[in-house]
Order: sequence, then structure tokens, then C-alpha cells
Amino acid sequence: MRVVVIGAGFAGLMAADRIARSGQRPVVLEARDRVGGRVWSQQLLAGDERTVIERGAEFVLDGYDVMRTKLAEFGLELADTTMSYYAREPRGGSPTTSAAVAACAEVIRTAASAAGPATSLADLLREPSLRPLAGPALDAYVSRVTTTHGVPADVLSAAGLADMTAGFEARPTWRVAGGNQQLASRLADRLGTALRLRCPARMIEHDASGVRVLTDDDEVAADAVIVAVPMAVLRDLPFSPPLQDRYQAAWRRAGIAHNAKLHLPLTKPANASAVQNAAEPFWTWTATDGSGQVQPVLHAFAGTAIGLSDLGVAHGPATWATRAAALLPELGVDLSNALLTTWNDDPWTGESYSAQTISVASGDDKVIAAPTGRVHFAGEHTAGDWSGLMEGALRSGIRAADEVLALA
Repeated sequence: MRVVVIGAGFAGLMAADRIARSGQRPVVLEARDRVGGRVWSQQLLAGDERTVIERGAEFVLDGYDVMRTKLAEFGLELADTTMSYYAREPRGGSPTTSAAVAACAEVIRTAASAAGPATSLADLLREPSLRPLAGPALDAYVSRVTTTHGVPADVLSAAGLADMTAGFEARPTWRVAGGNQQLASRLADRLGTALRLRCPARMIEHDASGVRVLTDDDEVAADAVIVAVPMAVLRDLPFSPPLQDRYQAAWRRAGIAHNAKLHLPLTKPANASAVQNAAEPFWTWTATDGSGQVQPVLHAFAGTAIGLSDLGVAHGPATWATRAAALLPELGVDLSNALLTTWNDDPWTGESYSAQTISVASGDDKVIAAPTGRVHFAGEHTAGDWSGLMEGALRSGIRAADEVLALA
């Protein structure tokens, strides 16, 4: 069986690897000149191994069992970040404490568990029982969850507030020592010539006999296709004949997160930290790497289209870098070497990841992941409870590959 996989991010590479190791023949088409998709590791300062940063997906969290298994298979190790993704010191705005934010989050989590998917966080907070929460702790909480999900409170579904990124108690957090993208590179190396870079798919033709994927240079015929591109790209990818209306409708309703990352070199030693800006939708951290030492880098992550606009992201890193430095005046920051990464303006991505918004209808997650004929889908947006995460992308690749292999 020949299977064409569109996209060499974690989902596509995982699917292709599983197909190849099962004795079938994958062909992977990747539009970029690199693998990894939204997993992208790079040295902030060229030649300085201490400054390896993640321009995309970064944290390995609890329950990343598939990722851990694949890392062990390739001899890649996880590095403890010392800081915790989950526990952050609130700064900016009126003073509050981490404990107060965590208590506020627990009250909202309980209320959200009974809310319907069409109830937004903003709607939920208007409930009489939650109005007493108004204050600095609530401001910090809202800043955090809207930053994480990449959409504002009036769009963010309350039902999405208990996902895998939730939690306010300190728990260990990891990254791949030397860069998360190494996993993508190892998977790609094993595929060899089955991987074609700089080869974007332009159209997918499909019928009962097979599929044909048209590229800029030729077409690739196969028995099945696994489409592992981000939702924002999938919406505009032509199919002939067009897929059923249920797919088109679910894709249009899917939430698209807006996020960006900022990295700044540090000019003096720092301790590990995690700080949430309670007044603006961004947070910062300093973390240890595989050496066990804190990297000489300040990392920052921002969310929501409005938030990115307020930080002047469209005009470069200067405004955000200045505000990040002001939030942590105890650090020595090199503003001249700030590096900004955005995803929503990337033609091969169009989004940072999927978001649980009030526009999503019940059952859309199952529709988005369901195959139709010889067309199968993978990607973090198809991963249900694991959507938006590296682990979700890997799990979706396994699922899609197994669907195809069942037809062999």
C-alpha cells in the first residue's frame, strides 16, 4: 500500500513512521524547508548551545506518554525546567498572590464543569455566584487562560477551562534536552527519501480507486492520503470532489488561537522563574536546560489577537521586549537581540493551535478526526482532549496511521 502524508510536523511524521515500520510505503510532502511544523528549535545566539530555544511548542507535561516513548526510542532525554508551567507569580496590575489566583481558578473550574459549550468565560463570570471574584486575582486568572488559549474571554468556551494545560499547583515541567525538534528530525531521518521538502500540496483528488495529490511540480498517486496540516491551512486546501458539508461546517466553526513567542538574551545569571503578567496577556519564564543550569534567556508567550496588537507584534519585538523587561526589572536583558516568532501570519500554519471557542458545536471534534473514503486526517486539532499539544499531534498520527493500515 502506498500512502501519501501531507505535512511533516509531529502528526505527519508519526503517521508516516508507523506506516513505514508496518511494511507499507509512505510519501511525505512538506511545504517548508524543514521538518517539525510548529515544533521549531533554534539557537537564539548562533554558536551558543546554552541558548537553544523553542520557537513553537515547548513544554512536555504530565501524561505525555507517547512522546516519552518515542524520545526513549531515539535516545533523547528530557530536561527538567526547574520552573513549573503550572505555577506562576502574578505581577503587573494590582497586587495579588499565586494562592489567591489558584483559589479563584478552583471556583471557576467548578462552575465551568456545569456550563454548556456555548457559554463563554465572560458569560460565566457574569453569573451572580461568581461576581464576588472580581479583583486582582481574577484579572490574573483571566490573563492567564486567555493567553494560553489564544482567544478572548467572550469567545473562550468555559468548557475548555479544564484541559491538559489547566492547573495552578507546581508540578514538574520538561523540555527535550537540546531541542524538541530533534524528535521530528529523528523521525524524518528514518523516512529517508520518502520525505520531500519544499513540496506543498495544492489539491487532493480522491475517488474509490485512490488519491492523487497535486504539487507545484507533479502529482503523487497513492491508495490513501493522511492530511496532517493545521486547521487554518486545511480550511483552504482544495479537494476534488469537495468533502461533505459536515466537514466544511466543522472546519469553519473550529477555534483558531492567536499566539506569539519572544526570546531575549540575558546579560547576567538568573534563577528559574515563571511570571504571569496580570495586566496584559503574556507570561515569561527562565528555565534550566539539559546542563541543569538556567539558560541565559528570557522566554515569553503572548495570546489573543487583541493582546498581540497591544504588544505591537505586527511591527516587531521592540514594544513587547520593553514591557517584558519592565515586568522583571531584576533581570539583565539584551533588548537588541530580541527574537519574535508568530504563527498566524505563517502561510503554512495560519494559527498557533486549535482553541475551544463557543462557535464549536457538540461532536465537531469527532467529525474533524473522522476519515472519509480514502482521506484521513491527523494533527493536534483532531486529538480531542489532547488538542493543541505535542502529545496530541503524536497520538493523532498513530490513530490516522492505524486507520489506513486497517485497510491494507
